Amino acid sequence: MPEVTQLSQADTGLSFRGRAWAVRDAEAGAIRGLKATGCTDDLARILASRGVTATGLAAFQEPKIRDLMPDPYFLRDMEPATKRLAQAIRNRERIGIWSDYDCDGATSAGILGRFLRMCGHPDFLLRIPDRIHEGYGPNTPGLLGMQADGCGLICILDAGTVAFEPLEAAAAAGIDVIVLDHHGAKDTVPPAVAVVNPNRKDQKPGLGHLCAAGVTFVATVAVTRELRDSGYFDGRDGRPADVPELMQLLDLVALGTVCDVVPLVGLNRAFVARGLPWLSRRITPGIRALARVAGIDPDAPIDETACGWVLGPRLNAGGRIGTSTMAALLLLEEDPVRAEARAEELDQLNTRRKEIEAAATEAAIAQLGGRVPGVDRTLAIAVVSAHEGVVGISAARLKEAFDAPAIVLTEAEHGLLKGSARSLPGFDIGHAILSAHQAGLVEKGGGHGMAGGVTLRPDQLQAFTAFMNAEIAKTAYWREGLRSEADIALPLGRLTVPFIESLDRLRPFGTANTEPVVLLQDVVLSEIRILKEKHFKIVARNGSDEIDAMLWNVAGTALGEKIQAAKGRRIDILGKPQVNEFMRKKRPQVIVDDLRFAPGALL
Repeated sequence: MPEVTQLSQADTGLSFRGRAWAVRDAEAGAIRGLKATGCTDDLARILASRGVTATGLAAFQEPKIRDLMPDPYFLRDMEPATKRLAQAIRNRERIGIWSDYDCDGATSAGILGRFLRMCGHPDFLLRIPDRIHEGYGPNTPGLLGMQADGCGLICILDAGTVAFEPLEAAAAAGIDVIVLDHHGAKDTVPPAVAVVNPNRKDQKPGLGHLCAAGVTFVATVAVTRELRDSGYFDGRDGRPADVPELMQLLDLVALGTVCDVVPLVGLNRAFVARGLPWLSRRITPGIRALARVAGIDPDAPIDETACGWVLGPRLNAGGRIGTSTMAALLLLEEDPVRAEARAEELDQLNTRRKEIEAAATEAAIAQLGGRVPGVDRTLAIAVVSAHEGVVGISAARLKEAFDAPAIVLTEAEHGLLKGSARSLPGFDIGHAILSAHQAGLVEKGGGHGMAGGVTLRPDQLQAFTAFMNAEIAKTAYWREGLRSEADIALPLGRLTVPFIESLDRLRPFGTANTEPVVLLQDVVLSEIRILKEKHFKIVARNGSDEIDAMLWNVAGTALGEKIQAAKGRRIDILGKPQVNEFMRKKRPQVIVDDLRFAPGALL
């Protein structure tokens, strides 16, 4: 990727959020090449800053699965997984589907279940553990219970890679297990027919960006090939006459990929780009019903924003505060009337989830009210009275509010504190929590770079917090703080509706291909309006040019106070450009990430 070059901070210092700013560098030759394809100068600069060249532009804008999908057997253990699953389909065995309670788990279960039906094999049993009483991943009683219900083969999706004890018990009981997962692995894998995971330690690199929904889809491609080559699709004895149209599964692959926040690069980008049109067709009754209750216009396409901010939270609501299987059952539902009822229930749960989460977040922020974002870089940790299913969202809210690693804990069973962690670039919070566990400072815990979970006794809280702060103090984040990056710096007059609409050529947006951020230089903060007692709408001007800019949830915060004090001053704005259409008239606007005084504004 191109270098990131720091903007001069000599006159301005840090931003209102306590950050330094940078603009991504773009190689001049790449810009010239992209302009030769018809891109405007500004669009070419943004594409080049993201590593896109003229020769790679077509593949970037129209990624094709057939060009990016390797042979499924590239994944270790995919061959034995394929052959065993195909055998179960041929022999009409009851197949167990064990999955996770989040959106990736639900979509993975939906993909595999729908695929089995496409193969004329509706005999499968769904099992998703309860978030609070069972926790994440397979457990021995659950696996043995599925065996008692007639499952000789169990496919574990979005979990299982480090479930050594349950899989050892399953093997001892004679249960065949296939794991289709993507989470971090140890040096070895548990006993199973197959552990398919692009992040296994002994796996060749190339597909580590896939989520479980993507891995599950690759498995369906392999099984389809195996069944086709063996003459299974002959239309006899209940077998389909035609090979399944696997592209119809891409609606759930795209949804799971976006909602699991994995990088939208390589095969993932193709899955989402090709899957969103299928999602927009609403061929799955559950998707059609969920989009309706969520208020998405039935004639409007379902894009990645709707996946991440509208559909995903509703699917996750079941696993957070409802019943763990609710989302998967909705995605597997074939009856439109029952799908409507399931979608309505998830929508109501999501409304309740938001209320619970808002109260938990308010309580957590109140405990940390003296912190200064960007200056205080210690762990933002709070203990609240809340449902365990919402503390992860509250931790994310704290991270955003204070620009610091955050953990929100709540009282769990047996007097323990259980919580979720969220982090920022520069501090691997999962590794730090795992180190705390290895040091005996918590009962259990772990995670990855940006998120984690922890369980501890109340008397361990002080020592754990001190340990985490000591780990933070070792990092570049502690020394340097955070830096915000813009794709391009523009004068206000160049932020036009045609320019903003041209940015759609970069879609789909997501991790590793985020929405473009622009730096608007030297504008006057001329007006501030407070909307719904919590949002700001500001007007920025430069001569005859002006633009509306929105800031969410800043009223009453330290950031909000800084903005109000800057009224009438010359500022720079960092934010995401959008087109606001009202009364059939289009105008540019900006969703603000941050502000700072313009160079010379303090003189």
